[in-house]
Amino acid sequence: MEFKFTTYEPKKRTKAKQVEPLAEVKTNGRIVFNKLAAALLENKPYCMLAYDKENKAIGILPIDAKELNAFAIRHTNSGAYVGAKKFLKDTGLLPSANVAHTPVKAGQYIAVKL
Repeated sequence: MEFKFTTYEPKKRTKAKQVEPLAEVKTNGRIVFNKLAAALLENKPYCMLAYDKENKAIGILPIDAKELNAFAIRHTNSGAYVGAKKFLKDTGLLPSANVAHTPVKAGQYIAVKL
């Protein structure tokens, strides 16, 4: 019996280098910032969330101390995220598919378009 073996070679993973700040609003309610966008949060532990329903945008205001209605910012090695499902559902802005855009400074807020 003759076999024709092919040597297995795993696919090489090439991770794309992040070249621009990116914020993604996920269907699970997380607002995720890549490493470059996380710099806009200035290593603050909390944020206040605001919304502009007319322009379908979220405003994130980083703050130092926990206040009433503040959301925790979770900083990670690859960026940061905010768990905001209740906020997104209550405002009617929870997306049906993940949405990613470049965040921009808008006064004191960081604006993320949906």
